[in-house]
Amino acid sequence: MRMWWFITTLAITAFFCNSPAYAYDNNPLQDICVAVNDSQAAVFVNGKICKDPKFATANDFFASGLNGSGIAAPGAGGAAKFLDVNNMPGLNTLGISIGRVDLEPQGLAPLHTHPRATELITVLEGNVYVGFLVPDAANFFKSRLFSKILYPGDVFVFPIGLIHFQYNVGHKKAT
Repeated sequence: MRMWWFITTLAITAFFCNSPAYAYDNNPLQDICVAVNDSQAAVFVNGKICKDPKFATANDFFASGLNGSGIAAPGAGGAAKFLDVNNMPGLNTLGISIGRVDLEPQGLAPLHTHPRATELITVLEGNVYVGFLVPDAANFFKSRLFSKILYPGDVFVFPIGLIHFQYNVGHKKAT
């Protein structure tokens, strides 16, 4: 009788410890979370509250304007234009944004980082030298450079949180 009790207890424990509920990441709570500015809202996701999905439209997931250059900062060597949740509400909670950078010849997007984002760059015209640094775990003062010259149609990714740069090595504007 004692053996039966032990085996039954062991089987029940094994069943609950191996439940599929512990074997996967939770799905998002909703398929979409279109951002709405509402200062009276009590529940915020990423600083914004979600629009009722019944009232979401295709325009919440659409933006235009990246076909033209952004506003150039004096002495910056280029111009930038970005789309984020503030001008494309459907991006809310997706963890992405999109941008366009136009670099003048020898224009530089200096060393910078995005602590919570991965950056993907696609060159449409011109030649852009890109790179990122990976710290050496064994030597704090040493880093490894991953770099490449990109041509139209090339794509390069900067991993999340790593210091990176873009430099126009061509003799015409690069986008």
